Amino acid sequence: MHPIIAKIGPFTIYSYGMMVAIAFLLGVFIAKHEAIRKDIKPDLMYDFSFYLIVGSIIGARIYYIFFFDLKGFLNDPVSIFKVWQGGLSIHGGILGGVITGLIFSKIRKISFWKLADLISPSIILGQAVGRIGCFLNGCCFGMPMEPFCGMKNHPTQIYELVLDFIGFLLLWNLRKKVNFIGGLFLLYLMMYSVIRVIVSKFRADNLYLWNTNLTLADFTSVTIFIIALVLFVRKRHV
Repeated sequence: MHPIIAKIGPFTIYSYGMMVAIAFLLGVFIAKHEAIRKDIKPDLMYDFSFYLIVGSIIGARIYYIFFFDLKGFLNDPVSIFKVWQGGLSIHGGILGGVITGLIFSKIRKISFWKLADLISPSIILGQAVGRIGCFLNGCCFGMPMEPFCGMKNHPTQIYELVLDFIGFLLLWNLRKKVNFIGGLFLLYLMMYSVIRVIVSKFRADNLYLWNTNLTLADFTSVTIFIIALVLFVRKRHV
């Protein structure tokens, strides 16, 4: 693990925070490219990207603390701000991003679904890059396995990195072929739900619901998949 990249005087550069920053910048670059193609002012995307990253991080942090580390937060409330050290939940990030998008689109009087379609490739590519930060930080770790290349646990962060990048390539290829508003974003939600269910089978840090074999990640992913599928079918036939 390499949770710390470097220390410069009193400043510490954390690998997790650095990769989140890189993911954000890369996502903005991709979104700007798409905005120009769709005749949307790039300045609007810059504004939206800023609010989106803030809303997503807040949602991801609150979700993580509530379900995974509530006791730790109550013992050290200031820890809620230490997001550069890890402790973000992707499902919370998606929820926070959706809420942010709904508010932003309402204020700016632009279609939420149009915005969501535009940034979908950026989101899943950002998730792929972010998993590099998880790998370096040592979080989101996998179950024990036979030692391979020095690894004693399944590198679930790398599994998801690869699957997310494949998802990005698929969405990037489909962005000009899905001919109804909202379709690409709903495909992203379904695609990532499947990816998360697959990866969770190898993760060792899953939270199980009600003393069953059902993980919180699986439950949330399946719920999102069903909702997205219903909306996809309805929008496609409108």
